[in-house]
Amino acid sequence: MKQGKKIVYALLIPALALILTGCGDYVGKEKTHPLFVKAGSCRVAGNYREAAQYFEEFLYVCPKSALAHYELASVYGDNLDDPFRAMYHYEKYLALSPESSDTEDVKKFSEACRKRYFEQLSSEYESLETEKAYNEVARLKTMLSKYVEYSEKLKEQNDTMRKIISERKFVKEVNVRPLRNTTQDISAEDPFSSGTVEVKTTTRTGETPAVEKRTATAPAGNKTYIVQSGDTLSKISKIHYGTAKYYPEILKANQNTIGSKGILRPGMKLVIPALGGSR
Repeated sequence: MKQGKKIVYALLIPALALILTGCGDYVGKEKTHPLFVKAGSCRVAGNYREAAQYFEEFLYVCPKSALAHYELASVYGDNLDDPFRAMYHYEKYLALSPESSDTEDVKKFSEACRKRYFEQLSSEYESLETEKAYNEVARLKTMLSKYVEYSEKLKEQNDTMRKIISERKFVKEVNVRPLRNTTQDISAEDPFSSGTVEVKTTTRTGETPAVEKRTATAPAGNKTYIVQSGDTLSKISKIHYGTAKYYPEILKANQNTIGSKGILRPGMKLVIPALGGSR
């Protein structure tokens, strides 16, 4: 029992001596302390964890040593990839030695450790759901790009249609059918302004289709006119009266020849009535 007490006392005496001497005796003289020397030797040998442990023990004895904080921060940051502890000891160095010529460099080292620590946390906590979110964002960006491209094409088509409408470029198609099957819209303003076509009657096989003809007898004082291809009642009125508005007079005078619908065929002989004072 007495032997055990002697061993305890033997261990306590050096520790008490270190405590009693105080940290102030080693600030600026860290390299003379056995713990600091062992830490440096372990670091040179590549035993970085042992070196960090000896530096920590030295700081326990002398916590105000800026140099010890700097060396320990360097071990954690450069050799053990522990940016959080490195950042802590760099900040302690700056607090203990604010007027040092290395202050700006140490601030940069601390900031670099802060960024490295953030990268480690991001990598550690990035889950499968995060990856899915990134993929979804990429997919939405692709879809948006396609929608924008499609919208641009629609805009080009709309611009083209507006240009065509503004220039009034319309194409009118005329269907030609036999006389008995032909239907024609009658306009209240001028029902015969769409033009006329030559209608041929169907004959038996081998026979040549013939143009149907009607004749009219012109009353006294009236003129006669032979219908040409492309003629309309309005056009004929324009030729004989100088205006298209008298086409109803021509229609009325030739109902027995062209019928109430006013369908003209080349070769027809029309009566052009005299208007007298009404012209």
